[in-house]
Amino acid sequence: MRGTLLAERFRITDRLGVGGMGEVWAAQDERMRRDVAVKLVHPLFGTDEAATRARFEREVQLAGRLSHPGIVTVHDWGEVPAGGRQVLYLVMELVHGVPLHRRLDESTPPWPLAVAWAAQIAQALDAAHRRGVVHRDIKPANALLTPGGTVKVVDFGVAKFLGDTLSARHLTAPGDLLGSPHYMSPEQALGDGETGHRGDLYSLGCVLYHALTGRPPFDSPNLVAVLRMHRDDVPAPPSAQVAGLPGALDDLVLALLAKRPEDRPSDAAAVHDALTTLLVGQVRTGAGADALDVAQLGHADSAAGRFLKKAWERWERAGGDHAAVSGEAAAARADALREAHAEAERLTISAERRLAEAENVLRRARADAERILAEARQRAAATLADAERAAVQRMD
Repeated sequence: MRGTLLAERFRITDRLGVGGMGEVWAAQDERMRRDVAVKLVHPLFGTDEAATRARFEREVQLAGRLSHPGIVTVHDWGEVPAGGRQVLYLVMELVHGVPLHRRLDESTPPWPLAVAWAAQIAQALDAAHRRGVVHRDIKPANALLTPGGTVKVVDFGVAKFLGDTLSARHLTAPGDLLGSPHYMSPEQALGDGETGHRGDLYSLGCVLYHALTGRPPFDSPNLVAVLRMHRDDVPAPPSAQVAGLPGALDDLVLALLAKRPEDRPSDAAAVHDALTTLLVGQVRTGAGADALDVAQLGHADSAAGRFLKKAWERWERAGGDHAAVSGEAAAARADALREAHAEAERLTISAERRLAEAENVLRRARADAERILAEARQRAAATLADAERAAVQRMD
């Protein structure tokens, strides 16, 4: 495969990874002169090729509209002949990073770092869910850690496409099941129709549980048994396996792992806010020698992220003194509140101005309506008078 010119455009170089549903290669886009990643999706035997291709195109086009720093960008897609069948391929942004599962295989990170990773994944999910895109295969292997600490989620569109093509209800062998059973929501494992955005939140809960404790919430050599555990068993709280975890973190993880979708957090934005709030609390108290890892939150385009970075920078300047932490964090909080108050005032003034404009438009409309009604009444009265005179003339 190395050296192959795919679709007369993408020069294949090195293989980056392989899985049950395909393999990923590094390539050079000879038209755009940029490095890309090419994912080849293995042939799906027993499926209608035209319908499969149309479904793949639909899902990849949806994913291609996503634009977020935490989501790997989709550039192109197509199909090429291989082994007597057409093989679908996807061209993506090439990210230089390590899959999260390899990082977790090395060691269990400090809990603030695990929470920071989960916060970035939640932010990416929120961006996708707002565009109507559900991932359906959130797991450590689908999250890449860049050297700068940013997390990028891969395989949007591909996971949904495979989920539509292969049904968990028709499981005949472990390799036939979409995704990893260790990170799969109960509703997805049962194959009960469409999996909504809260299925992604359950999977995120499994990933966070693994990052916090060193293993997924449910584990067994028998993958079908793992699916049954997702459906029936209540996981032990992470703090039962790792000392020193905040109680609020336990509560959030268990809420994400609720069996019924409606019992989980409402959306990924709420999860992101809860996770960043935990990090802010860690910085404010200065608790834990591993707080430096919190700085790897990555892009911080939320208010909580900005506050976290500001509070941490102030803590470093204060030399880590606990009293300085409290005072500087309070100052950062006050700054953030002042900014929020100023923004609220600006929005209020703008809203009042728009309301006044709307009231003026309404007054003018009422005046116009009254004028038109008066003219109509005058015309009606004149018409009635003319009709009465005509009637009298006829009677004479």
